[in-house]
Amino acid sequence: MPALTYDAVVEIRRQVGIGATDLETASHAYSLDELAQGVRETRGLLQAIADGWTQEQLLARPPLHTSDNAAEAGEDRWSATEAISHLIATQNWYLLHMGRLLGRREHFEKMVHGLGDLAEQDISKADLSEGLRAATDLFLATIASIPADADLTQKRSSTFFGDLSLRGWVLLSCVHDVDHLQQIQRVATLPTFPVG
Repeated sequence: MPALTYDAVVEIRRQVGIGATDLETASHAYSLDELAQGVRETRGLLQAIADGWTQEQLLARPPLHTSDNAAEAGEDRWSATEAISHLIATQNWYLLHMGRLLGRREHFEKMVHGLGDLAEQDISKADLSEGLRAATDLFLATIASIPADADLTQKRSSTFFGDLSLRGWVLLSCVHDVDHLQQIQRVATLPTFPVG
């Protein structure tokens, strides 16, 4: 099976976007270990931003636009802090569904309730970095704890991406990470982006 690199996730996202595949089908090309490696890669790139950018850079937002262009609205106006805090909170949604597929009934203090939910700006660089590190460790530990005899065909609805198996939920997390990594990279190219 091919390695699930950042570039591979970007290509999967592109293929899903044009309707050439869906996340569940794409996830079948990878073992849980390979999907976990994809999480390590995407989260490592996010962690490098949380650790390497200054507080000012992490909080920088694109300037407001007066255009009606949908690409200039919503999440494309987020700072890196907002994008990363949203990814941390969204992880509970993946864990909830993965847990249900494993027969677990876990409850989470924070849970997203819609697109773009729980993007926070008032977080220190240290708290953002530690929060991402802890979330990543928990997610990787959860993937590693999936029993070898787990049913990888059972699925739960993801609302937006159809029914997903355990592998599909892990791939969704990688794709979601990549979406926000690309959004953060766009922020860093703006002429108003603070110099480190």
